[in-house]
Amino acid sequence: MKALLADIGGTNARFALLDGGAVGAPLILQVAAHPSVEDAVATALARLAPEGGVQRAVLALAGPVVTEPVRLTNAHWAVASAPLAARFGFTQVRLVNDFLALAHALPHLRPGDVTRIGGGTAIPGAPMVVLGPGTGLGVAGFIPGVNLAIPTEGGHISLAPTNPREDQVVAALRARLGRAGAEHALSGRGLANLHAVVAELQGAAVPVRDAAAVAAAADSCPVASEAMAHFLNFLAGCAGDMALAWGARGGVFLAGGILPRLIDRLDAADFRARFEAKEPMAQWMADVPLSLVTHPAPAFLGLAAIAQAG
Repeated sequence: MKALLADIGGTNARFALLDGGAVGAPLILQVAAHPSVEDAVATALARLAPEGGVQRAVLALAGPVVTEPVRLTNAHWAVASAPLAARFGFTQVRLVNDFLALAHALPHLRPGDVTRIGGGTAIPGAPMVVLGPGTGLGVAGFIPGVNLAIPTEGGHISLAPTNPREDQVVAALRARLGRAGAEHALSGRGLANLHAVVAELQGAAVPVRDAAAVAAAADSCPVASEAMAHFLNFLAGCAGDMALAWGARGGVFLAGGILPRLIDRLDAADFRARFEAKEPMAQWMADVPLSLVTHPAPAFLGLAAIAQAG
């Protein structure tokens, strides 16, 4: 069985070929460079399977997968299974949420695919949760035993400040955006939003920066440094909230396109402390394993599992 696997976000569409149980090297295409998903799939098939013979396709999409066509939350594509099957001759096309694919990947992650942050011991069979900032903020849960992945829109929960300075940051985000949701801070554009409001609060004249520029300036610019600190602190707090909401004694996993580039800036002790600071549940939180996913393409582990399950 050959299957085309795709992990499609707001910025990049990553494709790989599942052939004989093995997943090949991914091909990365820019979403904005292709008018439609069909155009991107045609390019991917031409490069990954020029000899043809691909029977199935499983596409993970950064947006709610409820009815078709599925519209990406942060990009212009609308994706439907029937046109893909008709154009490319697939016998089966499955559309799933991108974090549902990551949730299916969790049981397949090996110790070398993650970096542990602090202590905790996983309880076999207990719920697991994965969240992560990229173009947006994704969240999904996984229930081992029944092999059930549950996609959510948890990235749009409200942002939770814990001190007076964070109160100011959240108020400034609300004034700019009408609402301070978690994704407004914990995403690529969220880091840019944090930089803008910190500049305002500091009264500093600094250039407008995107997420990459904020990260690059964090060692030399007080505004970028504070924005980065808020980003990591809010993320740790959000991860702790998800652990409580899911009862995630099987572990909390941080994924997404941004974090692997920030691993050198993450103070594990401070991050873990913010993760656990959930009185009166701090002791319960201390037992929850927290891991940063460092596998270069974890979604394909989950997509392969979905494809092989039929």
